[in-house]
Amino acid sequence: MKKSLCMATALVLLLCAVFTGCSSSSSENLTPADVLAKSYESMQAASSFHFTMEHSTAGTPISKNILMTNLSGDIVSPDKLQATITGTYSDMAIEVSLVTVGEQTYMTNPISGAWEPAPAAFQVLNVFDPGTGVGAIIKGLADVTDLGNEKLGKTSCYHLSGNVLSESPAPLTGTTATGVKIATEVWISQKTLLVQQVKLN
Repeated sequence: MKKSLCMATALVLLLCAVFTGCSSSSSENLTPADVLAKSYESMQAASSFHFTMEHSTAGTPISKNILMTNLSGDIVSPDKLQATITGTYSDMAIEVSLVTVGEQTYMTNPISGAWEPAPAAFQVLNVFDPGTGVGAIIKGLADVTDLGNEKLGKTSCYHLSGNVLSESPAPLTGTTATGVKIATEVWISQKTLLVQQVKLN
């Protein structure tokens, strides 16, 4: 399931989200445009996420010397996060912890293990902001193709593909490129209309 993202990196984002209220049901026949619109609304209503982000090549730079290849953790809306980062520090394999509360984000130093402020540009919560990250990908998906229904584990999903401009996944990839089309696939739960997986090629 893991392939490559243009601009020298690859990304698969797995999500498990929880609603603040009652779950929606998509037993009705929906067009791909309907699925995306309803999914965007559902993602904004979710109160918490468990997530895993995996790069199959390269990674996301989060500081001058740290390259993130995997990220997993939990978010409670609107401003709490705990996560574990694996990657490299000056080509040395590392695993560090990350915590965000409000506007303060801290991570463990890859050498000493001491807690210190995270790089200002590295804001994981932006990934789940309704206007950025996953929300922006769902809202900005163009040239949409319906790839049929598919199961992820036990979850029946709509499987759609299309293109997003490079600005949309910038919080995930760290890229500064603009106007570049990135081939994207999304899997959206038929029951809850929550995003289950995003793959950027």
